[in-house]
Amino acid sequence: MAMSRSYNKGGSRRYVNHRRRQLIFRRICILSAIIVSTLTLIGMAGILSHAEDNDAVHYYKYYTSITVMPGDTLTSIASDYDFHYDDIQSHIDEIMSINRLSEDKIYAGTSLIVPYYSTEFVY
Repeated sequence: MAMSRSYNKGGSRRYVNHRRRQLIFRRICILSAIIVSTLTLIGMAGILSHAEDNDAVHYYKYYTSITVMPGDTLTSIASDYDFHYDDIQSHIDEIMSINRLSEDKIYAGTSLIVPYYSTEFVY
């Protein structure tokens, strides 16, 4: 025969302790559910963001050497190789920096190193 506990709801110490344990248990259960839900949402967001990254096109930066032809300018050269820069001037600035040019004048027959981007990976 199982013994059942009866508590005097009038404020006995046993009843108060029992009630306190119930409230603590409920709080722990609610807090655990919130934590599990939060971790689940974070995990799902991580999985979804990783899936989007796999679909992104990756560009690799390369350099090529060109010979300046008559009529070429840094703007025309940068325009031929530009599709990844914010603006044409930032590409021109990088070409000038790589080639250690102090001014934007270039001369036919001069060799320049020009950066460009490609989706193909070359070993």
